[in-house]
Amino acid sequence: MFSAVVAEGVTNYSPGDPVIHIINTSTNKTHVYKVEANQDNPPSAIGSGGTEVPMITVKPRKTVDFYPGQGFVGAISGRKGEGTRFEVNFRGDSPGDYKTWYNSDMEFGMSDTTLAPTNGAKQINGDSAVAGEQDCLAAANAVWGDVDTATQQRLLDTGYLEGSTGGNGALTAVHMDKNADLGVVEFFQSTAHLNAYLNPGSGFGKVPSRLAAIADTFSWSVKTKDLTITGY
Repeated sequence: MFSAVVAEGVTNYSPGDPVIHIINTSTNKTHVYKVEANQDNPPSAIGSGGTEVPMITVKPRKTVDFYPGQGFVGAISGRKGEGTRFEVNFRGDSPGDYKTWYNSDMEFGMSDTTLAPTNGAKQINGDSAVAGEQDCLAAANAVWGDVDTATQQRLLDTGYLEGSTGGNGALTAVHMDKNADLGVVEFFQSTAHLNAYLNPGSGFGKVPSRLAAIADTFSWSVKTKDLTITGY
């Protein structure tokens, strides 16, 4: 059973204000999250004016409710910025048509973590609203056998994937950072279809257009200010 919820973030929150529930499902690992806030966040939001935001520590089988404040824009990732990075924008207010925007980014690292609306709602366009991967290794292994042996070996040689080659081969670990070979990015993005973007998209012109087009699709919107991050 999960223990009582701990609240962090702004202290003057009200029902209906933005909230991100951060759940740690692990039985033995403490998760520590780094929160980055846009410097132009309004006074109602945490990190306004560039003030430092404390790390969020979630012990095994515990939950932290993080209240970032009205108008918060920022990102949540691992302690040192590693792992899957979730970028969230709570400034989608317009009369009768509220939207929360978010995405999942694995350019700098990947972790078994997801972000989704707490109520299970889908995106405004009807697609699944679960960003990130519950098990990155399993998602990569699901397609590993479809990759030809020569390509498997090239990917293993980069060090970002570990395992064995061949039709019966399997991966034992997967990694990602900003220096990853383009072939690694392509495998994760367009072969394994990890549920995050792994390159900066068309706005930066550093990757082939087919990969940039995939990255550009990871800007999602939902009609709720209540989200949940789950770490596995």
